[in-house]
Amino acid sequence: MANPQEKRATVTSAVASCSATDCSHNENRECHAGEIRVEMSGQSAVCGTYDPRRPKARP
Repeated sequence: MANPQEKRATVTSAVASCSATDCSHNENRECHAGEIRVEMSGQSAVCGTYDPRRPKARP
């Protein structure tokens, strides 16, 4: 069993493709967020960085 006092290793990865086309970080199915958080929702992993696009205000 791992020692809870040990520091977890930092892992770097990239998002290959994003299907959340209504996310403000999504441009042509590519994630442009500076970093993302992956969280659990029940038994599924979800993007914790997801930010829905807001309609632009009219001038």
